[in-house]
Amino acid sequence: MTPLEIGLTLFITLLGGGILFWMIQVDTHFRRYSRDAVAEREVQSARVSLLVDEVSRLSDDCVALLHTQPRLHGLITAHTTITRLEQSLEAGGNRISVREAASDLLVAIRGMLSSHLTDGDFTHPEAEIDEGVLALSARLFDLFDALDLASPHNLGLSSLETRRLGELAHAVGDDSWAESCYREVVERIAPGNLVSMRCLAAISRDGGDLDGEAHWVAEQLSQEPDDEELLRRLSLLHPDTAERNVKRLEALGKATAADHSFLTGLKERIQGEAGDQSLAAVEAALEENPTVEQYLLKARLHRRRNEVPLAIDSVHAGLEMPGGRQYGEAWALLSQLLESDPKKLPEALKAAVHACALEAGGTGLVLLKADLLERSGRSEDALEALETAVEQNPSNAEIRSHLSQSHLYAGRRQEAWEVLEAAPTWSEPQLHIQKGRLLLSDYDANRDAGHSDTDILVKAEGAFRSALDIDRENGLAWLCVARCQRLGGDLGEASISLNRSRRLMDDPLVAAEESLIALDEGRINDAARLIDEADVNERVSLVVPYVKGLVSARRGHHEEALERFGEVLLADPHHVRARLNRITLYLLMDDVQRALDDCDWLLQTYPNLLLAKLRRAEALIQHGIFDEAEGDIKNVLAEQPENEVALTRLGACLLAQGRAEEAFIPLNQAMSLAPDYPEATYQRALLYLELGEVDSALTDFETTTRINHRHLDSLLRIAAIHHERDDLQHAESAWRAVLDVDPENKLARRRIEEVRTTLMETG
Repeated sequence: MTPLEIGLTLFITLLGGGILFWMIQVDTHFRRYSRDAVAEREVQSARVSLLVDEVSRLSDDCVALLHTQPRLHGLITAHTTITRLEQSLEAGGNRISVREAASDLLVAIRGMLSSHLTDGDFTHPEAEIDEGVLALSARLFDLFDALDLASPHNLGLSSLETRRLGELAHAVGDDSWAESCYREVVERIAPGNLVSMRCLAAISRDGGDLDGEAHWVAEQLSQEPDDEELLRRLSLLHPDTAERNVKRLEALGKATAADHSFLTGLKERIQGEAGDQSLAAVEAALEENPTVEQYLLKARLHRRRNEVPLAIDSVHAGLEMPGGRQYGEAWALLSQLLESDPKKLPEALKAAVHACALEAGGTGLVLLKADLLERSGRSEDALEALETAVEQNPSNAEIRSHLSQSHLYAGRRQEAWEVLEAAPTWSEPQLHIQKGRLLLSDYDANRDAGHSDTDILVKAEGAFRSALDIDRENGLAWLCVARCQRLGGDLGEASISLNRSRRLMDDPLVAAEESLIALDEGRINDAARLIDEADVNERVSLVVPYVKGLVSARRGHHEEALERFGEVLLADPHHVRARLNRITLYLLMDDVQRALDDCDWLLQTYPNLLLAKLRRAEALIQHGIFDEAEGDIKNVLAEQPENEVALTRLGACLLAQGRAEEAFIPLNQAMSLAPDYPEATYQRALLYLELGEVDSALTDFETTTRINHRHLDSLLRIAAIHHERDDLQHAESAWRAVLDVDPENKLARRRIEEVRTTLMETG
């Protein structure tokens, strides 16, 4: 054989051997995998068998549970039915017919009510409602809303079932459905049902509908005319029935001296005064059977007669009665009587602490206690008192809002937001109003920093309107809406909102806001009258002296304005707007050093306050320190390149240094960014004057007065140009325009006389 043949033979032999070895290996692995698979199937089979046994055992347990707890069957049926209805609605409302929905709802309701075995009277609950039933109830009433079902009229429920459904509706907070259920009972299914009428009276009371409560109390009395509690309650709700009700109690032999005392006191309250007859009745009741309640009634009568010392004596007498010191309402009344006397502040605080410890006086006493602590110099204790009250009653919107506002006053913005956002529900208008206040505070902070964030203003107005969605008659919300509209430049709508606020509440801050609108519209005399009206009734808020300072400044009474802004800053050194306005006044009065002192205070306290940097630059320009002023302005422009105010100030600074050509660039840029900004046009007019281009300057001065017809400096410049050109007709008109804005302007009066004299001589 040749070497080639030998090589091929060896290759083929090796190849065949390799293939045979590979096949043997594959067969070996396959056999091993087959054995492993068989073993795995046996393991899985055993596991499945165990699982089947477990499921079977669980099934038996469930059957046993349903047999031992029959009420669960109804809950499971209700859950299944509600889930099916929810899925049908999510898939598309047209997939479920009205008949099928009504049938399924009836199944769900009856399944749920079968486990809620009460009489349906939430005023005297027989047992605590199961959490599972409450959860299903909430889902069920959501379904009612989705199906536009507002009453149980067509559900075919019995009287007992309807009452139970009403009780569940009340438990989940849906009082409109609860009222519908109980009304269905008393008006159609079982007229005269006492349980339903009792529940309807409670719903009306909780909703503040006293007339409605009186109606249902009277209906109950028609069934039970001798019920003492109902007779006394109706007397409170309908004073005109009190005399008849007391006579009924007398006929039953159950009238007390307290009833007679109440009747006489009620008559005096209806007449608007507390007379001798009322006091005599109360004193007679005290002689017959002295009680803490009678002493408190006597104290209230003295208080209405403005006999505060006698009222205090009566409260003290009540506290000395057995158990009187544990009577919280006595401490609450004592605190209210003492709080207006600065000398008795510690005693008032002590009484408020006792009242709150005894859970008397409600929200008003909690806020009074915090106020008394604040006035006693114990700010941290006041804050702690509010925090404790919020922890004990997280749903109290008024206290939560007050706590948030306290944080805001102290400069703790983050804490103010956190307190508000932790509210469990947002069903009260106070929370939305406080949210709007916080947003307005953020807006003011941004405005102080040199730019107005209109998005925040829109959100703030939205928060106040959310409060109005809950309570359309909330005067404070309308006042806050008006402020947002004023800040947004919509003065007409702001006036409409303020009129609504004034009709709903008598608050001097409404007049203060009207004064600010009058200032924005240039009605200085109206603004002064309105803020004086507010000042008569409001002595606490800093808004009044602040606005009075603005009015005085616009009138040119700089010293008076400084005094007003100083009053604000004495009470609140961190009132940024008051300090900025005071800086402006100092500059107008050429008191540059004081202006710089205020600027330095602001920048040390608020290093990023751009308006303070701009005011400092103005002061430095007025002081002739141009390099430093230019540096401050450029620092502002580094943060806000499109700040038209800063660009205008830079132009003025360059012009003051004699760099007129360079000043054109920032001034033109400012005018392109804000064509309606009068100061930019005015500064460019000064620039043209500096360059000797009088016609261009005159055009810019006239443009400035078109933007702001009360721009006095431009009016003076226009009149001076016409006067210097001997254009006497135009000069006279221009000087008159100056007097329209500033009737006391001596230069304008003198120039008009000169023009008249010249015209007479030439005529």
